Amino acid sequence: MMFSIYLLEDDEQQRAYYREIIDNSIMINNYTIEVAELNDVESFYNAFSKEQFGLFFLDMEINGDIKAGVKIAEFVRNSMPDAKIVFVTTHEELAFLTLERKISPLDYILKDNDKEEIGNKISKDISLSQEYYRNSIYEKENIFGYKIGSKYFSIPMKELIRVYTEKESPGRVHLESDSREMSFPGNLNSLEDKYNNLIRVDKSSLVNIDRVSSYDVHKRILYLDNDYQCDVSYRKSAKVSRLF
Repeated sequence: MMFSIYLLEDDEQQRAYYREIIDNSIMINNYTIEVAELNDVESFYNAFSKEQFGLFFLDMEINGDIKAGVKIAEFVRNSMPDAKIVFVTTHEELAFLTLERKISPLDYILKDNDKEEIGNKISKDISLSQEYYRNSIYEKENIFGYKIGSKYFSIPMKELIRVYTEKESPGRVHLESDSREMSFPGNLNSLEDKYNNLIRVDKSSLVNIDRVSSYDVHKRILYLDNDYQCDVSYRKSAKVSRLF
């Protein structure tokens, strides 16, 4: 899951200023964010990807259509329910229309405000959306989330096979999945408490129960997808046997 910002503004000078604020916010906070800078409705639809989590800065009036931004926001809300939408506009009177269409925007930024206030609101909206994105990774059980430094990453839980620790690298958790193998700072106890589908098979391994192929109770070996296998401790064997 990728965090993206979409900036839709048909005025070149205003768009350049908003983009500068966005880029500075990303750089200062070391965010991992992709930015799509767009100037008309067609380019927006070409760039839009519902696979991503998005923060949308939308001008309400695009090329003379004062409801263009509202129409796009309605499309975004239907396609990406968790999206964060911010209107940057001179048309404060259209706020009721966004309520009527259940768009639930995060913020309204009036272009009549001074530049400093506009910049502060854009930066704050990015920070709030990044916080929501980070929390959503860790709260959804169908997503496995982890952090490396100041950056947050996630993979679909269905791709995760197992996580484990090694004596040679204390304080780090190793991950094996369909798409990647890597390590990150952490501990198994917190992951076991958080994700119900991860079960402890010994003191140093958690496996995704949905990725288990079979269990040899006599050898105490658990066979996993992609030809992975792991030993099951004597203490955990009875529990694993009941599951498989």
